[in-house]
Amino acid sequence: MLDPGIGFGKTPEQSLTAIARLPELKSFGLPLLVGASRKRFIDTVSPAPPDQRLGGSIAAHLLAVAGGAAIIRTHDVAETVQALRVAAAIGSAR
Repeated sequence: MLDPGIGFGKTPEQSLTAIARLPELKSFGLPLLVGASRKRFIDTVSPAPPDQRLGGSIAAHLLAVAGGAAIIRTHDVAETVQALRVAAAIGSAR
């Protein structure tokens, strides 16, 4: 698998860019893993302590999956699974 390392040695802007450009990493032919849960880059967009970054974490993970992520690492499993299921259902209703 390939993990772009959201937050690890990156500026908040680099983490945002890594998620935005995730589709480019699909060319390596490996499953993509994204762990954006509660990361500091969320605080730069919408200031909040780590335990109050659920909304930002879910937004990042929804966009990561839309960009090709096959594996998500999250602190808030039930909420993230629910969001991903609802997003998939909406996508299937088109």
